[in-house]
Amino acid sequence: MPPSRNPDRDPGEAGRHRALAAMVFLIVLVVGGVWLAGALRRESAREDCLASGRRDCAVLRSDP
Repeated sequence: MPPSRNPDRDPGEAGRHRALAAMVFLIVLVVGGVWLAGALRRESAREDCLASGRRDCAVLRSDP
């Protein structure tokens, strides 16, 4: 027996939910990629500094 369908429900609603979930996933993926690229760039700069023989390669932060 086929499942009963709600006549008030829009047939395209499931497609919109999937599209919204895909957009959220892509946004999270892009943000994660940007964060990862920045972290790798910082580590690469730190490694280059250490490879050149310097010892003051840590980032110093001065909080006001």
